[in-house]
Amino acid sequence: MAEFEYIEHEGFVEEVTSKCIRVRIVNESACASCHAKGACTAADLQDKIIDVYQHIPDLQVGQKVMLVGRKSIGGTAVLYAYVLPVILIFITLFITYFISGNELVAGILSLAIMIPYFTVIYFMRDKLQKTLSFTIKHQIN
Repeated sequence: MAEFEYIEHEGFVEEVTSKCIRVRIVNESACASCHAKGACTAADLQDKIIDVYQHIPDLQVGQKVMLVGRKSIGGTAVLYAYVLPVILIFITLFITYFISGNELVAGILSLAIMIPYFTVIYFMRDKLQKTLSFTIKHQIN
């Protein structure tokens, strides 16, 4: 694994089920680990729960693990959630307005196009969930 292609986070196992492992990670801002964070209000610590779709039989709640994910996960998620919908809205808006000349119809159709888009995303959720997920690299003692 090339170090620059992956994101790594230490976390603790919160829950283990047959379908997924829930891991709690502490997401720190850059200044959260600063020595002056006690005097600064900008320090930011946040707990996040990550679902890992991987089966590890001997994993127990409370165990410390290392999560690994490709850096491209974030970009791909932003693409599907924000970029493609906005592009689709604008394309629909311009084409509909060019054909009909009616702003109301163009506006309504450009927003209505999101219904089939997110329906497709909904039905692809299992595939996307596996593609856009972290894995557990190893257990930390």
